[in-house]
Amino acid sequence: MSSQKTERLINLTLALLASKRYLSKAEIFRNIPGYEGSPETKERMFERDKDDLRSLGIQIDVNNFDPLFEDEQGYLIKSDSFQFAENEFTKEELLLLTMAANLWHDSAVEIDSQNALLKIQSLSGPVENDMTTTPTLRITEDWQLLVSIFTAVQNKQILEFSYRGKKRQVNPYGLYSSKGFWYLIAFEINVIKSFKLVRIEGEVVLIGEKDAFEKPVNFNVGNFLKEESNSVGLVSKLQVRKGAALSLRNKFTVKDLDSEWDLMDIPYTNEQELLETVLWHGTDLKLIEPAALRQLLVANLESYLNG
Repeated sequence: MSSQKTERLINLTLALLASKRYLSKAEIFRNIPGYEGSPETKERMFERDKDDLRSLGIQIDVNNFDPLFEDEQGYLIKSDSFQFAENEFTKEELLLLTMAANLWHDSAVEIDSQNALLKIQSLSGPVENDMTTTPTLRITEDWQLLVSIFTAVQNKQILEFSYRGKKRQVNPYGLYSSKGFWYLIAFEINVIKSFKLVRIEGEVVLIGEKDAFEKPVNFNVGNFLKEESNSVGLVSKLQVRKGAALSLRNKFTVKDLDSEWDLMDIPYTNEQELLETVLWHGTDLKLIEPAALRQLLVANLESYLNG
């Protein structure tokens, strides 16, 4: 379904739900964006839209628009057939609704979706779940990959994919997003690991039936990320511009250097991940040590600039 049609369906739903009287087709075509073309084209679009909404469980009530003209039909969505009772959603349903609302960021219905999101979250407070950390989603060319992995996490199905030239078979535990990138947390060969989705080569394959494995009862995405950031490894030294990189400041120790810069030590186990962190923060972060890694960063930048 195209984003234009989806926005039209949302606008139609909101209009029929907000109205205190039955709306005629003429009013709908005149006031709801998206109904364009000849009268016949608008009629076909409207009929398909009604079928789509009804297939989603949205009841459209049809009645006479005007008592003086009984052949003129009007349309309305009654609020009591549309609204949910408080606390009727499960945690997983609240999570999915939150993610769906976030999908409309930067769209024509952003304000409506964010208002709905606030109402959703007011039902039972902030939404937390190990499936994902619920960042703002945007539909990209990798959307299907993300959907497949999310499905595997939700259904506890084994995943198979190629990663850094090797075939991997993992038990997916959760998803999270950091600095604009998505990561899969999964169990592989007695170790819980983090896989960056953009490094997955080709398609992912869901293997076997649902509930193929059990996730540890005490596993939590947030706790895993904290433990991973504090894991024993190498330590890098960086200069961070004052007032910048707040997410890093909240995780690592910072020492005052001068009026413009502070010093920060960041432990790391993966050189590429550290380089991406430095590049993500642009001119607000300077890698000082280790020198070999700083040289690699400079070489990568020069290679990029030289094409």
